Amino acid sequence: MRLVPLLALFLVLAACDMAGPGFSGAPKVMREVEGTRFTLRRRGDVVEAIRTSSEVLPRFPEVARKAGIAAQKETGCRALWIMGDPAMMWVGLACAGRSAPGMPKRPHTLFCEVYDAGHGAIDLECSRR
Repeated sequence: MRLVPLLALFLVLAACDMAGPGFSGAPKVMREVEGTRFTLRRRGDVVEAIRTSSEVLPRFPEVARKAGIAAQKETGCRALWIMGDPAMMWVGLACAGRSAPGMPKRPHTLFCEVYDAGHGAIDLECSRR
């Protein structure tokens, strides 16, 4: 019985398609490509694509390809770059003879090792690579 609220919370969060930074207020459009559903939001020549369908171990190259197709079908523009992860991506568009905007700088990624600190506690050691 204790698992029911936890499961409900997980399902709500798994289907979350809240707009990311810079895309709040942009109208959202739902699209499906080859069984993968996306929520798309456009700001200028960049589309935010959030995958809303559940998939087991989604691989970025395959999901990104589908997100690019969805963005192209929705906008009529050509997708020139895609960055992000299998859950949320940004698609750079070339529209009406314009080139796509430059790719945003990637945020710093931390890689962490988990260590047993004893007595049921854990310790993290993180570094940038």
